[in-house]
Amino acid sequence: MSSETEPDDATSASPTCPRCRELEERVATLERQLAEANQNQARDPGPLELKALKIKDGSWLDGWRLRPSPARRHWMDGRPYSYQCLPMVMANQWGWQVLCPTDVRVTWNGSPESSGLRVEVEPPYQVAIKSQFGLGIVTFSLPWLFRTSPGWDLYVKGPGNRWKPNCAPLEGVIETWWLNYTFTMNWKLIEPGTVEFAKGESLCQLVPVPHGTFAGASAAESLLAETEPKAHAELLHWLSERRRLAREPDSLVRFYRKAEGVDDHLAKAHVPPFAPPRGDPS
Repeated sequence: MSSETEPDDATSASPTCPRCRELEERVATLERQLAEANQNQARDPGPLELKALKIKDGSWLDGWRLRPSPARRHWMDGRPYSYQCLPMVMANQWGWQVLCPTDVRVTWNGSPESSGLRVEVEPPYQVAIKSQFGLGIVTFSLPWLFRTSPGWDLYVKGPGNRWKPNCAPLEGVIETWWLNYTFTMNWKLIEPGTVEFAKGESLCQLVPVPHGTFAGASAAESLLAETEPKAHAELLHWLSERRRLAREPDSLVRFYRKAEGVDDHLAKAHVPPFAPPRGDPS
């Protein structure tokens, strides 16, 4: 619908749903407060604080774990040269992971109905790990309400640089700086068949992103040689060196070594672990 046909009164966008109007008004107020608190919020949302507020203890809420996302991946361990790709290693570490609390076996017969997906899991977890949406999607209800500092959202995605055969993670961006609801992590079976999740396996990766990432953003395409001639010359030299080194017997060359001497270079993501609740001896 174009802006010309939209009603002038914002509250009339959902005339039949008082709760929808209330939520729209609340979001608008929060957005306005956030902008007024810091006009540069889109550029600098301030320090991040992430809290995982567990709903309660007991039953299906136990057994889940949170950890900083590790640098290593099993498939990369078998190909050590892959760890020489710094951008990929950084993506491995970027954020936190939620670990599966129990073994799960999921079988899909191809039906779009929720009944077409059979989830085999221990009884306490049947209310939290189930077929909820149909289309071969298995849903994991996390036991926390996540809270981020004002100006920060959570990008919830599959574990970086890790995959499961015949199963793809569904991703989302959650406004955890104000939303008073939990969210689910969902995996979709691609074809009919069976997929297993093991206890302790990473289910998702939580990546904080500034809420105002695209506020005032622009995008443009141009020729590198015309826009940044010095960078263009350096790139041509780097490409030439990479082709030369690729022909040498020792292929474990650190193409990013030059960057390692740069201040604040991301050799490792310093993602803090979650501190245990007060009174927890662990």
